[in-house]
Amino acid sequence: MLKQNRQKKALKFGSIKPSKISALSSGLNRRAFLRNSSATFLVASLAACKPNMKVDDTKIIKSEEKSGHHPTDDIFKFSKEEENNLLQVQEHLFPKDGDGPSASDVNSFAYLEWALTDPDNASDGDGDFIKKGVGWLDGLAKQTQGDIFLKLSFEQQDKVLRQISKSSTGENWMSIIIYYIMEALLFDPIYGGNPDGIGWKWLEHQPGFPAPDSESLYRKYY
Repeated sequence: MLKQNRQKKALKFGSIKPSKISALSSGLNRRAFLRNSSATFLVASLAACKPNMKVDDTKIIKSEEKSGHHPTDDIFKFSKEEENNLLQVQEHLFPKDGDGPSASDVNSFAYLEWALTDPDNASDGDGDFIKKGVGWLDGLAKQTQGDIFLKLSFEQQDKVLRQISKSSTGENWMSIIIYYIMEALLFDPIYGGNPDGIGWKWLEHQPGFPAPDSESLYRKYY
């Protein structure tokens, strides 16, 4: 779905405005850009590319029952159904296509659950927004394809995701999922993603020394 001509030159990172990134079309340059950029530059630039939820998105979340998760918990837990849906969406957005690691290869779902406990991410409402999006996903799948998302063929799932991306809220939902896949790809393995530095190896990046340990995690400095 996201596999496109990776020989095209990617846009310069600083010219990409977070609110304008297309979750589906971003794949056209994402791998090409990542492959031709240094991991250090990518990590430094990543925070500037976090999609911002629009006011309407925030209102939707605040009008619904919250998940009950507290940012000091060890992990943000999705239900098994939510997990399975998100795993499938992640693979659509960052697939195993022979050009670098996939979403599952970089352990993006486990990283996502950990990252959503970050106080800043929790304050942004990311976890509840992602949870809510799974409901939209199934609702649209039933409406347009006649069954829940997980029971659809890959091609039908692709159609549902493309339809979701046509709304600003749906686009934001998929963009925030991509954002956390990028973190899983680029961050130190101690944070749960990038196992054995698979993302770094793909990018031919030599990580800094010393590597963080349990006593020097970034959250220690909040």
